[in-house]
Amino acid sequence: MKQSRIWGGKILLSVLIVATGFSQSAIAFCGFFVSKNEAKLSNSASRVIIARQGDRSIFTMANNYQGDVTDFARIVPIPTIPTREQVSIGDNEVIQKLDDFTAPRLVRYVDDVNRMLSREIRTYGQIITVILIVGLGIILPCWIGYRKRKLHWVLLALFTIGGSIALLLPSLLGQANKAKQSLSQNSTSNVTVEESFTVGEYDVAILSATESDSLVAWLQQNEYNVSNQARSLLQDYIDRDMKFFVVRVNLEAFSREGHGFLRPIVIDYQSPEILLPIRLGTLNADADQDLLVFFLSPQYYAKVSNYRTVTIPTDARSRYREPSGSELPAFLQNEFGEFYEAIFQKQYEVEGKNVAFLEYAGYTGKCDPCSTQAPTSDLLKQAGAFWEEGGDFPLSAITRLHVRYNAENFPEDLKFVEVEQQELQIEIASEEKYFPNWGGVTFQGRYVMREPEKGSSGLAKWRYHDRYQSQWNQNLAELTGWDLKDIQEKAKQYEETISLARKWEKQGDLARELNKYETALQYYDRAIETAPNLSSIWLSKALIVDMRLQRKEEALKILEEGIDKHGILNGKILYHRNRLQYKLEVEQKN
Repeated sequence: MKQSRIWGGKILLSVLIVATGFSQSAIAFCGFFVSKNEAKLSNSASRVIIARQGDRSIFTMANNYQGDVTDFARIVPIPTIPTREQVSIGDNEVIQKLDDFTAPRLVRYVDDVNRMLSREIRTYGQIITVILIVGLGIILPCWIGYRKRKLHWVLLALFTIGGSIALLLPSLLGQANKAKQSLSQNSTSNVTVEESFTVGEYDVAILSATESDSLVAWLQQNEYNVSNQARSLLQDYIDRDMKFFVVRVNLEAFSREGHGFLRPIVIDYQSPEILLPIRLGTLNADADQDLLVFFLSPQYYAKVSNYRTVTIPTDARSRYREPSGSELPAFLQNEFGEFYEAIFQKQYEVEGKNVAFLEYAGYTGKCDPCSTQAPTSDLLKQAGAFWEEGGDFPLSAITRLHVRYNAENFPEDLKFVEVEQQELQIEIASEEKYFPNWGGVTFQGRYVMREPEKGSSGLAKWRYHDRYQSQWNQNLAELTGWDLKDIQEKAKQYEETISLARKWEKQGDLARELNKYETALQYYDRAIETAPNLSSIWLSKALIVDMRLQRKEEALKILEEGIDKHGILNGKILYHRNRLQYKLEVEQKN
C-alpha cells in the first residue's frame, strides 16, 4: 500500500509548490488571503485535483472567495523556491466536469407495478397452497390414525413431514444467505524576495523570513492586512525553514483576460510525500470550510490517513425494477440540494466533525447510474493524468473525498494514503455499501426514488404506495433529521401535483394518436409546467418534434433543457439525445 501526504487549505488561488533536488521531502502547501484597504477576504470552498503515479504528482486547485477588493494576495508556505516552468494555469471547466461526474446523485426508477402486483399475488398463492398441502399432510394421517386406532400411521406421517423439512431447510437458508450476501456486497529587514515571475494574471513572489513579525511587517508595508492570529502559524513554518509563496491577483489584469472567474494554478512535481496544510486556510474562514479532493491514479484509490475516512450514507440495495424499501420519496427531486446538505451536516456531526467523507470511488470510463457523461481520456489528461493515452477510453481510477473542517476540529494538516482497490472493496462491503459490478463503480453516493410506470392499474398503484410510501418517508426523516409530518405533507402534495400532470400528459397522448401534434405539444407544455421533473413528458414532446414535425434541432434543445434545468436523465433520454446529436453532426458534415 503506497503512501502519499498532501497539505492544503481553503484559498482563493490554487497554489502548490514542489522543488526538485530538495534534501527533504517536497511538500505542497496552500495558505491564506491577505487583502488591501481593510477589506476582508474569506473563502469557503476548494476543489483540488491530484493526479498521481509513483512519486510524480500534478496538482490543480481552485477556490471560491467572498470579498470586495481591487487587489489582494495569497501567501503559501513552501519548502523551497520553484521555477517558472513548474507553474501553469489550469481550467476550471475540467474540475467542474470531474465534480459533476462524481457528485452524489439522485436516481429515479420507473417500476412496472402491474408485474409486481401479479408476482406478489402468485407468491401469496404459492404460500397458501403450500400451507394447505402441509396442513392436509398433517391432518389427514392424524385423522386416519385416529379412526383406525393405528398410532404408527400418525408417527410415520409426522416423521416423513419432519424429514422433508429437514432436507429442504438448509437449501432454503442457503438461498436466504445468498440473497443477503448479494445485498451486502516589526521590521522587514529579515525578509528577502528570493524570486518573482508572472503566470497569466498572477504575479508571484517567493519570500524568505527569519521570524513572523518581519513577514507580517513586509505584508503590511505592501498594503496588505494580516491578522495577529497568523503570526504564530507563520512562525511555525519559518521554524521549519519554509519559504513563502505570495501570489498577487491584479483584478485589472484579470478583467483584461476576460475569463470571468479565477483560474486554478497547476504544479507538476516529484515527491514521495505530499501534505495539504489546511490550518492556514482556517484563518480566512467565517464558518466551516469545504474541501473536495479528486484523486486520479492508474490503479489506486485514496483515503485521509491522519483522520478517519468514512463513507457517506448511500443506497446500495435498490435495483432497477426491484424496490428494496431503502428508497426516498419522489418529491425529493425538487429539493436534492437541501437534502444532501442536511444529510452531510448530520453525518458530519454524528462522526464528531473531524472525518473525511468518501463520496465516490470508481473507474472513470464507466458509471452506473450516470449523472453526466463519463470523462474521456483527453479530459483526464487536461486534469493532469499524464499516463492517459488520449481518446475516449480512459484508464484512470478516481476518488472523491469531501472534508468539512475548522481550526478547532482539524488541528493537523491533512495526510493522504493510496489504497488498493480490493482493500477498499472489502471495507465497503463490510458496511453493506459496496456496488459490485456496477459499471466499474466501487462506491458512490446514490439515493433512489421510484414511481409507477405510466398506464399502471389503480389497484397496482395503491398496493405499491401502500407498501412503500410510509417507509420512504421514514427513511428521509432518519437520514436528514427532518420532521416526519412535514415530509408526509410534502409527499401528499407531490402526489396530487403528479396526478394533475399525468392528466395533461394523457390528453397530449390522445391528441398525438389523432395526429394533432401541435395540440399535443400544448398539453405536454401544461404537464411540464405542472411537474417539470417527469422525464416521460419531455421525451414524448421531443419525439413529436423530431419524428413527426422533423425539427431535430428543436427536439435536441428540448431534451437538453430538461437535462440541464430539471435533471431529467435516464437511459431513454440519453439515447435519444445522443442520437439527435449524431444525426445533426452528420447533416452538418454533408
